[in-house]
Formats: sequence, structure tokens, C-alpha cells
Amino acid sequence: MLNVYYYLKVNLVWVTGLLESIIKDERYLNDLRRYLSNVLEDRNVVGVLLFGSISRGMAKPYPESDIDLLIVARELPSNIVERRFMALKFKREPMAVEDIWLTPRELLDGIEGGWGLILDAISDGIIIHDPEGILRNAKEIVNKKYKRIGRIWLLKKLC
Repeated sequence: MLNVYYYLKVNLVWVTGLLESIIKDERYLNDLRRYLSNVLEDRNVVGVLLFGSISRGMAKPYPESDIDLLIVARELPSNIVERRFMALKFKREPMAVEDIWLTPRELLDGIEGGWGLILDAISDGIIIHDPEGILRNAKEIVNKKYKRIGRIWLLKKLC
């Protein structure tokens, strides 16, 4: 069986190389590296997706942009306040990270419900961590089910 710690270390090295080609400001990279090293230690985390201006290479000067991340985890507190406090433990120091935490079911429900933020993130985002293929599957569902016209998402069967 593959050592999870080894997998995460190798994956983080590969992801860091990819992100360095997109993110030019070292301060954003440092924040992202620190956050990812904390988050990827949690075996409950089954998906990490970078989205927003940073993923598109359009970041404003540090710290005017934030690093938008969608984190998918198997088990999360259902209470939103408890969930935010849980997520704060991964930000052990000030950093420019804004994270959205969802369970795999909540992610799929957001896609099915046409939640624009989720559709944008999944469609345009960069998968950083996806050992179970949850985010890859989500991208396939979005591409199969929806069509984007400008900032509007339409069901393909209605187009």
C-alpha cells in the first residue's frame, strides 16, 4: 500500500511546480504552500481546488488578491460556525487564503442546484489534490450538464 505521507509529499512537490508557473508573486506561493502543507496532513481532505484570479494568473499585488480554495472533506461539522472554526486551524498564521469547505455530497448538490460559484470554480479551477477523483468527476458533470454564456450558467438540455 502506498504510504500516504510519501504520496502527499510527492504530490505537493509536483503541485508546487505547477503553481510556480502560474503564480509569480512569491508571497502568494508561500501562503499557499504553508496552507496546503497543513491541509494535506488531514486524511479527511479528499479534494483541493484552486480557483479565482490567482488560478487565472490575474492576481493583484500582494495582498490585494486572495487565494481562493475549494476544500472537499469527507466529514465536516454541519453547523457553519463550527465549520469555520474547524477550518481556521489550518491557518496557523496570517495568510491570503480564502477557503470554502464542502463535503462530497454538498459539492454534488451545489452542482445539481446550479450554484454559480461552485460551477465557476469547478469549471475554471486547477485541481491540486484529488486522490479519489471527486473533483475530476465534478468537472465532467459540469461540462456535461451545463453551458456557460458569459457569467450565466444554463442547463444544456434547455439550450
